[in-house]
Amino acid sequence: MEIVKIKLYMYMKNIFQSLSIATLLGLFVPFISSCSDDEEVFNEWNATYVSLQRNDYLSGNVKKFNLTHDANGIGGDEIKMAFTVKTQKAVSTDMVIALSAKSETEGLDASQIVLSSSQVTLKEGQMTSEEITATVDPTIFASIMEKTSFSFSVSISNVTTNDKNTVISSNLSILPVIINKAAYCNLKSGTPSNSQLISNRAGWIVNVKEGVDGAPNNLIDGKTGTDVDLNNKGFWFTVDLGETKVLTGIKTNHWGNAYAPREVEILQSENGMTWKSLSSLAIPGSSTQNITFISPITTRYLKYQIITISTNGRTDVTEFNVYEPKSE
Repeated sequence: MEIVKIKLYMYMKNIFQSLSIATLLGLFVPFISSCSDDEEVFNEWNATYVSLQRNDYLSGNVKKFNLTHDANGIGGDEIKMAFTVKTQKAVSTDMVIALSAKSETEGLDASQIVLSSSQVTLKEGQMTSEEITATVDPTIFASIMEKTSFSFSVSISNVTTNDKNTVISSNLSILPVIINKAAYCNLKSGTPSNSQLISNRAGWIVNVKEGVDGAPNNLIDGKTGTDVDLNNKGFWFTVDLGETKVLTGIKTNHWGNAYAPREVEILQSENGMTWKSLSSLAIPGSSTQNITFISPITTRYLKYQIITISTNGRTDVTEFNVYEPKSE
């Protein structure tokens, strides 16, 4: 009986070993067969991985550029991303890497993304290519008045090499970029230089949003004890200067710091109906607020819009004045 048990055990052991070997062979067959036309067999553990790396890669995964927009044009960051092609080990033979740029948003065409080179070569023994740059001319955004963002990416499109054990990195072969453009702004806090207040406000016509307390002419009566005001909401008023003038800024007076707005938008118009924004501006609370037009404007109509109300909830304006260039 013991002899029978031993033979049965040996028989089952041989079957198990045979199945195990067959299973392992089955797992490796696809790797071998996939390279049936080549003598070399792909080995992921010994492969050469090709990737892209920004010069400032430590600053984050996404490269960001911030642009300003005022009467002087587009300013802010230079849109220039420097990077290299890299491998984790020296290449065994010359390698040619093709690069491409792709826009991810409307308003930016791929043709406007300029690569200093669309193809680089890693010579035998090298691990890092020469520096490549991707640039965009910021002036192409000058016609866009709104705050907006654009995105694009640079990637490896192809690698040519005799080393069959070469792979384009799946997660390090694309460099994403975001361009943040601020809304057009022709405003800044402060009294404009070489300017004077227009002293004669006779003939000005003021219109105030319906529901606002106070007579419209309170804004131009020369008295800081009268005002227009509203509780818990922003409001607007328009001023017709009577004729077209060159203006360098505005001045408003308020009951006190607690009644002064914290953010306003200034608009201009040629006809008093269609308005062009000079942007909104955050301003410190003060009984007197001065705003400079970065570039002087020529207009007959102005609109003053309160975006962020005062700290105590009641926002007022007691006087409204405008600056013009100082007479010689």
